[in-house]
Amino acid sequence: MQTIDVHAHILCPEVMGVAGSAGPEMGVDGGVTYFRSGDYVLRGVRFADSPFSDVALRLALMDRMGIDHQILSPNPLTYFYAQDAANGERFCQAQNDAIAAVVRRHPDRFSGLAQLPMQEPARAVRELERAVRLLGLRGSYIGSDFAGVALSDPSLDPVWSAHEALDVPVVVHPAPVDVERAASAGQGFRQWDLDIVIGFAHDETTAVAHLIYGGVLARHPRLRVHVPHGGGTAPYLRGRMATALSRRPWGRGLLDRPFEELWSQLSFDCLVGTPAAMAFLIESEGASRVMLGTNFAGWDQEDAIVAQLRAMALTDTQCAAVLGETAAGVFGLRAVLPLQPSGTSS
Repeated sequence: MQTIDVHAHILCPEVMGVAGSAGPEMGVDGGVTYFRSGDYVLRGVRFADSPFSDVALRLALMDRMGIDHQILSPNPLTYFYAQDAANGERFCQAQNDAIAAVVRRHPDRFSGLAQLPMQEPARAVRELERAVRLLGLRGSYIGSDFAGVALSDPSLDPVWSAHEALDVPVVVHPAPVDVERAASAGQGFRQWDLDIVIGFAHDETTAVAHLIYGGVLARHPRLRVHVPHGGGTAPYLRGRMATALSRRPWGRGLLDRPFEELWSQLSFDCLVGTPAAMAFLIESEGASRVMLGTNFAGWDQEDAIVAQLRAMALTDTQCAAVLGETAAGVFGLRAVLPLQPSGTSS
């Protein structure tokens, strides 16, 4: 089976400026690369003329890293949930059209995930249906907070039902904590880039808690949710989260389905920083729910992650699952990707 990278953001040049004054915008200022989304500016990560935004450079880097196929996803800096819903929907449409165009040009190398205007569930459902049925995208890619509306809010149930009806997964990848908030709202998270160094792990762990304790997975038994970066700290805290349901007053009788049954609806990628952490994740969650993720072209891209996985004490079956088999199943790629030995580039 091909090696499939499920954590591969893309910046399509054709959507720059589509959100009006909010951008997005990428370039170089005083010799320093930057990316701007609204008032949020990320410096020191090369977006323009890089594998992030140039497909030819992306393909060359994929070949060097031993990645056969990528599931392309939006940049979390451009969710634009604080924008007017109509403007947000327009940007999502442009983003999804651009990703789908890349996929059409290179169907053996790329699949895609859709951005949704989650600030208005009816629009999100409409765009998901368009993206899956018309554009052929493989699911959705959303944040963990929608301008103050949490994942567990019942108003989002139509969105989860639409994923079930279409039989596609949702990926929950947080945005930096203050990307669409006042600078003072980050409570110091911008210092040392804590918003992306540890902020994502906090938000991903909280997202898992909302999905379980808030009843999202209980109400939607066919919903499949993928959480990047190893699920934040959720797998490490899995036992503690389960114990709370039986020991805390609010937990008793909260859910009408077993905790482990709900947990089985989750999957994770292996972008966790060290082989030891990867080994823990695969051991605790099983290779059938762990996938290859690189944060391709990002600041923490794991250049040698394919080689690291192959060097681990895994069975051939486990290794093949993490490198591609699991992703092919979750994202519905088995019927469209040719079977071949892992690591053999297309």
